[in-house]
Amino acid sequence: MEDYRDTTVLIPVKDEPAVEKVTKGVLSKLPACKVIVVYKGRLGMKLNGKNLRILKQSGSGKGAACVQAAKLVDTDIMCFIDGDNTYDVNDLKKVIALVREGAAMAIGNRFSNISSEAMPPYIQFGNNMLTLTANVLYGLRIKDSQTGLRAIRKDIFDRLGVTETHFGIEEEMNIKTKKLGLKIAETPINYYVRVGESKQFKLVDGLRLLFINFKFIFW
Repeated sequence: MEDYRDTTVLIPVKDEPAVEKVTKGVLSKLPACKVIVVYKGRLGMKLNGKNLRILKQSGSGKGAACVQAAKLVDTDIMCFIDGDNTYDVNDLKKVIALVREGAAMAIGNRFSNISSEAMPPYIQFGNNMLTLTANVLYGLRIKDSQTGLRAIRKDIFDRLGVTETHFGIEEEMNIKTKKLGLKIAETPINYYVRVGESKQFKLVDGLRLLFINFKFIFW
């Protein structure tokens, strides 16, 4: 059986009804890994165990939650997965493998297998435009810049000095990793209809993310 004691999985959540299912899946599919659930609002979960840590978020926003939880990571690799059951836990193995093989960061490409039920066409269009912009500005050559399923070496994450407190954390990680001259790998993953209320970005969120693409040009 494969061993994941070199990996910590961060699950940032805000009132996600599927968080217990996702957490159980991670602990089951990645033997010996550590899991940190960082939450805002209500946490409808009663799990416990030596490899599971529950952390109440002190700030606000997904990025802030991830940065707070990352300070507790003591493994070589750290992963991110949303707690809404949109991602396949098994796909974490694919991004972890790419980091173990030498990538500084590995991300999952949702657009290799996606439906309009899982992500409406206008959201797909917005994501594609954000990815295209980042690719043009920074030479990223990736297909899904906003994906929430990814793995990164912990020492690299620490070097990035992440400052984005909300959904812009993904784009900031992409841009800064590339600007450090480090390898970003990408692999096809599954993407499903979320459990619970949708938090997919609206127009104002898309404009904010577009701004982030330009924010780090001189970083």
